[in-house]
Amino acid sequence: MQIRGPVTLQENDKYLYGNERQPETTTLLDSDDDGIPDFDEGLYTNVVASEVGGWFSNRSSFSCPRVKPDLHTGDTVATLSPEDIEIVAAMGGSLAAGQGLWDPWFIEFRGASFAIGGDSNFDGLVTIPNILLQFNDRLQGVSHGMGTVDQLPHYQFNMAESKATTRDMPQQAKELVSRLQGQMPYKVLAKRWVLLIMQVGTEEMCSCQAPSSSDLRHAIGILRKGIPRCLVVVVGPIHVASSYSQNVNILRGESCQCLQDVTKSEYVQLTRDWHDMLHAVEAREINNLHYPTFGVYAMTQLDIHSRDPQSLIVPGHPLLNRKGHSYAAKYVWNRLMAGPKFDTDKLVFSEDSYFCPSVGCPYFRTPLNFNSCTIQTEFEYQQYLANTPSPSTPRPTRVETMQRNLGTIIVSVTALSICSVSILGTIFYCHGLRATKGRFENVQGV
Repeated sequence: MQIRGPVTLQENDKYLYGNERQPETTTLLDSDDDGIPDFDEGLYTNVVASEVGGWFSNRSSFSCPRVKPDLHTGDTVATLSPEDIEIVAAMGGSLAAGQGLWDPWFIEFRGASFAIGGDSNFDGLVTIPNILLQFNDRLQGVSHGMGTVDQLPHYQFNMAESKATTRDMPQQAKELVSRLQGQMPYKVLAKRWVLLIMQVGTEEMCSCQAPSSSDLRHAIGILRKGIPRCLVVVVGPIHVASSYSQNVNILRGESCQCLQDVTKSEYVQLTRDWHDMLHAVEAREINNLHYPTFGVYAMTQLDIHSRDPQSLIVPGHPLLNRKGHSYAAKYVWNRLMAGPKFDTDKLVFSEDSYFCPSVGCPYFRTPLNFNSCTIQTEFEYQQYLANTPSPSTPRPTRVETMQRNLGTIIVSVTALSICSVSILGTIFYCHGLRATKGRFENVQGV
């Protein structure tokens, strides 16, 4: 791919957050007349869909154009490409831990989890890491095999645990940061991009519980402080439906008895709570904190469907089987490539392909590049560096100089004091040895 100069794509419609949001941010439709409104990504209704740069279905058909070394990427989340990712990690509950992928269902098959599994290859097992390996074959953190989080090696960065909820995310975040910093020096970690997929909410939805916004924000804060370069993709509860009635979540049955017992209005409110909470966490990171190398992208529901939706789940449990995990990987990947306007309504998961990065914006499509996307060649970047004068170093003040050299000053003063005491003590001692009369002896005639 040849790019002669910088290209900036400006979209006419503005992406709104926080105080800029319209009063009604959630689009409520009822496409299949079941009495339950459809939830789309309401905050993204004004975003123009991007044109994908191609597609692939297996390793032999992979033909996504490489942007490196022609383009300069990876300075910020807004210019982060799949080729920049060097580390993958996962947090969350049973789905991310890989439950339901082996018999018996409660075994955690982390090596096959859609979020971080690395067993087999892309042709044999569709996971996010196996797709990323087509772009960069030097990938750390991938999970292999079966077992709990404590049973697998520390160089595998899957912190998910079965039945974990949003309230468990701060502890998982601490363990992930500890494991990452234990595997490499901080100065090395600071130069590597981490893609973290956090899948939460299914267990809580099945128990009719609202999410804990404070715990999720706390976890994000721990990650932000401990992982300098990270894109966190927060994936909400799974929504499995028939292709003919995509708004009806089949988990509202024997898989989630509590959801079957609630009224439609209660179910809608619970879904809305999750939708609004995840977007609020995302908006806080973007609008209020402005960390260029740390970003959060919320996918409020993991929407997958099939003409035979029962073939995607583990009977009697809110878990996806191997086919369901492959659909989940396709949904998350294509959302990352195409942005929030990726439409699953007409998607045939069993037939449709995996997207390549957009031609006009060859990065992960996140809220930081929905409105505009700047492409810079490596040649232009090097020219920019050559023409940018080095920042002048201001002369430090006396107070700053003293603060920087406080230790040296203390040592010097202490050394001078010791020398002074030693010299004066020696003088007085020698003078005392030469004296013929003691200080308090009586002198005749006085």
